[in-house]
Amino acid sequence: MKTSLHFIIFSLLFLFVTSSAYAETRYISDQLLVTVRSGKGNEYKVLETLPTSTPVTILEEDKPYVKVITPKGTEGYILSHYVSSALPKSVRIGQLNKEIDALQQQLAKQQQGFQTSQEEANTHKSKIAALSAQLDQTRQEQDKTKGEYKTLLSKSANVLNLSAENEQLIEESNLLNSELLVLREENQNFHRSNMIQWFLAGGAVFFGGWLIGKISRKKQRRF
Repeated sequence: MKTSLHFIIFSLLFLFVTSSAYAETRYISDQLLVTVRSGKGNEYKVLETLPTSTPVTILEEDKPYVKVITPKGTEGYILSHYVSSALPKSVRIGQLNKEIDALQQQLAKQQQGFQTSQEEANTHKSKIAALSAQLDQTRQEQDKTKGEYKTLLSKSANVLNLSAENEQLIEESNLLNSELLVLREENQNFHRSNMIQWFLAGGAVFFGGWLIGKISRKKQRRF
């Protein structure tokens, strides 16, 4: 009984450790609207749409797809290059803004009456300046990402148009092949019909010649 209990506890611990090894939180990349699908491919059903900064838990990774679970509990597949372990720039900007606000509030309190050394005030100002510079850089990177995303959308639209034209050409080719097969069959039937007609005409000529010859022989015998 104790051995069975120990085995069950060990199995549960093993499953927990295994599932924890695969569970990893990542975020939807900047300026994207990603679809979670039921399978690995665009032909599978869309289960949910996730905007930028949405945290998802990685269940397993099978490039180019990852299996995730969304905050709503939806399990599905996303292309791996749409998720990142790094915090999205929008989240980072929010954090930086909060840090700047906190430092500015501290600085304001210090200026209102708290006796602080000039060195500490300068330190806060330096931190604010550094965070402001980092914020500007992050915003520039976000703007660059927006441009790349728009370019990607444009290229995706062109690919979709080419795919649609290709499918249309394939349908037209299949239709022409079907018409060609019908014409070939009609041509073969036409040749067969001509051969039968020529055969019947030849038979008729042969029979007419034979009949005329027979009549001629009968007339010669009478004479």
